[in-house]
Amino acid sequence: MSQFKTTLSLALSVCALGMAIYGQVTRPPTLAIESGHPESPPFQATQSEPLTASRMGEYRPEQADIQQLTEQIHYLQGRVLELENRAFSTSHSPQSLEESVLAILEEKEQQERAAHRESNPVYGFYEDLPDDYEMRLKTDPEYADKLSGQLQQKVLNESLPVIERLSAMGQLQMNMYVLNRTQMDAMSYDTVDAVIKISRGQYDDKLRVQALDVVAQTPVVDARIARSLLDIVEKESNDYMRATAAEGLMSQYYQANDEQYPGLKRQLANDILKLYNNDVDNQVYNLMQRMIGDEDLLEQIRKDANK
Repeated sequence: MSQFKTTLSLALSVCALGMAIYGQVTRPPTLAIESGHPESPPFQATQSEPLTASRMGEYRPEQADIQQLTEQIHYLQGRVLELENRAFSTSHSPQSLEESVLAILEEKEQQERAAHRESNPVYGFYEDLPDDYEMRLKTDPEYADKLSGQLQQKVLNESLPVIERLSAMGQLQMNMYVLNRTQMDAMSYDTVDAVIKISRGQYDDKLRVQALDVVAQTPVVDARIARSLLDIVEKESNDYMRATAAEGLMSQYYQANDEQYPGLKRQLANDILKLYNNDVDNQVYNLMQRMIGDEDLLEQIRKDANK
């Protein structure tokens, strides 16, 4: 497109210069009128009256201007021809031009996807999924189970880049949602713990925050997960991560029941009350005040703690 604009600009310049020369050559002599009497017309050279040296001196500046304009036109004409040959050569046939445009669009789309993955690695995978992905999960149990196992192995593989592991975890949790499951073999304590470790590792805050985001509300209920979340609330310097971990701890409490997890609900209730009654760290105290919210829930937690 820039080549075309340049070509058009040069072509217009040639036209403008040509019109200027035409005006210089064909301009009629002017007649000055003073007191109603026209002056004598200027000298005009004819074939029968050759120019003298003095008369040639009168016209030399104008002839120099015309020669300069002519040279500029010749130069611009050459540039126009050169650019036209580049823009409309056989290598830029309509088909190849269309292919070039499509290639540029594809490259731009890939760059946007890469930027999206980098800014949100947990769900950056979504744009690359085939159109029939969700339907295949729902209609092909063997495919769903096999894929879930592969995603779990990615999460557990510490040799893979952290972004790839977080993306696998995000996809695994999305699969659970699509399949309307609250439990899945691939979503085990080990899987969740691997991501919690990322949130507590030596990574930049963006990765640590997103790692905790993806597991704070996990459907996996486990005393070890609860303990890790409690530790984050007590020791983490990032206020957002502390709040997220506190929400995760409350989620563990809500999901725990004495039939499936004997004694866990009582332990979680005591941990929550410990944070709620914290008289050392005001931030933790204020945080738990927001998490619990009302007296009815607080009373229920106290009852569960004393069971």
